[in-house]
Formats: sequence, C-alpha cells, structure tokens
Amino acid sequence: MPKKNSIANIIRLGSILFLCLLGGMSCSPRRFLFNKVSNIFDSSIATVYQEDDLELAENFLASNLETIVILVAQDPDNSRLNLMAAQAFGAYAMAFVEDSDPQRAGQLYRRGFMYALKSLRSAISFTPNIKPAELEALLRSGQKRDAPALFWVGYNWGMYILQNLEQPRILGDLAKVEAIMRRVAELDASYNFGGVDLFYGTFYSARPPLLGGNPELGRTYFLKNIERNPDFLMTKLYYARYYAVQMQDRALFESLLTEIETFDLERAPEIRFLNALAKQKAANLRQNPELFLDPDESSDIIER
Repeated sequence: MPKKNSIANIIRLGSILFLCLLGGMSCSPRRFLFNKVSNIFDSSIATVYQEDDLELAENFLASNLETIVILVAQDPDNSRLNLMAAQAFGAYAMAFVEDSDPQRAGQLYRRGFMYALKSLRSAISFTPNIKPAELEALLRSGQKRDAPALFWVGYNWGMYILQNLEQPRILGDLAKVEAIMRRVAELDASYNFGGVDLFYGTFYSARPPLLGGNPELGRTYFLKNIERNPDFLMTKLYYARYYAVQMQDRALFESLLTEIETFDLERAPEIRFLNALAKQKAANLRQNPELFLDPDESSDIIER
C-alpha cells in the first residue's frame, strides 16, 4: 500500500507550479515545465489508483483540477494538457460528484468534453455541431494513437447527456457519441480497463426503450467487461446500478453488490482506489429506497 505522504507530495506540487507560473516565464521554459508536469501527473495516476483512502484521493483530484486548469490556460493548444484536463474532470465528476449533485456533475462532464475536443489531432478535430454523417467519415481516419482522446470525448459527452435526459435537444447528440465510442472500440477496445464496454453497458441500460435504451444489449457489454477484467469492481457496480435497476431485478442487484462488498482489495492492489470507490458507491446504493418499486406497485403496473 502506498504511503499517504506520496500523494500529499504530489498535491503540494500543484501549489509550487502555480507560484512558478505567477512569477512569469518565457515561452520555451514554460513549455518545458508543462511537459515535465504532464509526465509527473501521468506517473502519479498509478499512485492514486493504489490508494484506498478515498478522502485523500478526492483531495488529490480536486487540487489538481485547479492546477490543470491553470496550465491549460497558459498553453490552450497543448493537446496533452487538454487530455489531462478531460480525464481529470471526467474522473472527478464520476467518483465524487454525480451521486450527490447530478446537475454539477453534468457541468463538470461538459467541461471535460470541451477539453477533450481540444486534445484531438487536427486531422480528426470537430465541433459539437458536426453532422453525424460528417463525423462518421472523419472518424474513419482515426488511428490507434487517437483512442484516448476519442474515448474521453465520447465519455464526457455521453455522461453529460445522461445527466440531462429530460432535454430532447441534447438527446439528439447520442448518435454522435455512439459513433465515437464505436470507433474507439475498433482502435483499442482495452483502453482504460475496457472503458468502451462499461460505457456502452451504461449507455444502453440507463435509458428505457422509449428513449432509445436497450438494457439487454447493455447487459452483454457489462458481461464482456466482467470477463475481460474480473477484478474491476466498477463494472459490477454499474451493472447493478443501471441494468438491474432498469429491469427491476432485485436479486441480481443484491448479488452484485454482495460480490463488491466482499471483494478483498488486496487481490488487485494496482486498482485499489477504483475498487474502494466501487465499495463505497455500492454501500450508498443499498441505502436508496427509491431504486425498486415495492411488490404491490410492480403488480399493479404489470396488470395495467
């Protein structure tokens, strides 16, 4: 288990960098610093993933959101910094905001989406208003190296939409998100713990069929990712949260949460943080009485 001060030192790094930027630098040294910071942040992610103190991990992400925003403002066309910002906003919204404040989470996902767009190579760059057919044609020129940027475009855009399902105008963009994630699956399906499978499982299961959902198709993606990453508990969490609840399958819901709660974090120390987070979210799900209709209500609905 990583020492607590390893993350604390990384958090303090943000303050040091901020002071350096306030002091002023010429363009070349500043770009050099930004590249060094990118390397440090990339390596620090492995440390965060091994952390099981969720409060410490939250402080790390929150602190570095501010630092990354400052860095991007100083070098707005830096694709690597924009990709870091897209990841940071998407991860923070998912981990620590969407359960308690969906509206704010939607705003964070929106910001992550805009950063992700700026991380795309010019050859596949587009605006949110692009027509679906034009997007499909553009995506065909994507390469494996584009998978991370495209993934975070699709992830943040899709999660933003899922926080705003009551807005028909926004729902119209779901076809674009689906096209983006389909291309990511073609380029690198294993990226970010098979994140495309987890995304599609949620994408199809979170919405009822009347809004374009397809829970049974979503289930196949969840099961595929569980087979690919059996120790990655977030898949089982989302399988319970979206598919089991959508289908009102309480037995499956309870079984999945029990698997999460009884999992030994030391079985997968490299993703201890994500699994600890899944355990916390599973405990919160158990406390939500509104997820399932009571038997009498369910019977009434079936009879009607």
